[in-house]
Amino acid sequence: MRLAVLCAVLLTACGGGDGAEVKPPDLADQDRFLHDYVELLNESDESGLARLLDAHPQGDKDARARTEAYGGQDWDVRWSRTSEFEGVWRVDMVGTARTEDRPVRVTETVTWENGTWVMAPLPGVVPTPSNAAGTEPPG
Repeated sequence: MRLAVLCAVLLTACGGGDGAEVKPPDLADQDRFLHDYVELLNESDESGLARLLDAHPQGDKDARARTEAYGGQDWDVRWSRTSEFEGVWRVDMVGTARTEDRPVRVTETVTWENGTWVMAPLPGVVPTPSNAAGTEPPG
C-alpha cells in the first residue's frame, strides 16, 4: 500500500508542463468516478473498466485483474477518503457483496493527474523492479 502511495505521489510530481491550465480536483467528480468504477465492476464490464482506468499505462491489465478479483459481486458500498498529499487520496470502500452476502473492505489510492482521476493498479499488475525495496514490515 505504501508503495502504491509513493508511486502515486511520484507520478503526480513528475507530470510535464505543457502550458495548459489543469483544473483543480473536484471531489464530486471523484465521487462520479468511484460510482462508475463500482458500477462497471458490478457489471463485470472489463472493456468499460479499461476505458475508466486508461490514464495509467497498464489500465487494460488492471481492468482484467479487477474484474477477476471483484467483478459481478453486486457491491453495495460507500466510501470515505483521506488525503495526506496534495492530489492523492486514500479511498476506503466498505459495504456488502450482495451475491455472496459477505463484507467488502477495499482500500484504493486515487490521484488527480493532469485533469484526470487515476487509480493505482492492483498489486502485481505492474511489474516490480528487481531492486525495489519491499513495503511489508519485517517479521
